[in-house]
Amino acid sequence: MRHLAYAFVAALTLAGGAVAAPGAQRDLLPQQGIYLQATAGDDSADGVSDLTVTRESGGYRLRGYVESVKGCVELKAVNMHLGTYVGGDSIAKVCGENVQADVDAWTHHTDVVLTALVPHGMDWDSRIVTLTGRP
Repeated sequence: MRHLAYAFVAALTLAGGAVAAPGAQRDLLPQQGIYLQATAGDDSADGVSDLTVTRESGGYRLRGYVESVKGCVELKAVNMHLGTYVGGDSIAKVCGENVQADVDAWTHHTDVVLTALVPHGMDWDSRIVTLTGRP
């Protein structure tokens, strides 16, 4: 009988530890690292974005930053279709010299792109990256 009581206490301790520390499990989720750089052809805008992506609630959680070295840059979540994208959701837009904004956003879109915004001209995109939430 005593062995059964010890086994029961040990099982509760193990189960309680797993339930009590869900944040520790979240840290072990697979993550995708994305680094984007966009520079306008006329050198009027330049910026970078460094993101960590995880799967969450049927979409993706984006965390990191967007930095404008000069001019304005915009991080967008988009869906690719036939090699291009139209529209999408703006995640962050920053303007100025060496201005940085933190990113913590959720999206249902499948791709991200950083755009160097050119006033009165054609914007320049970084490479377009597909979100997977995995390395």
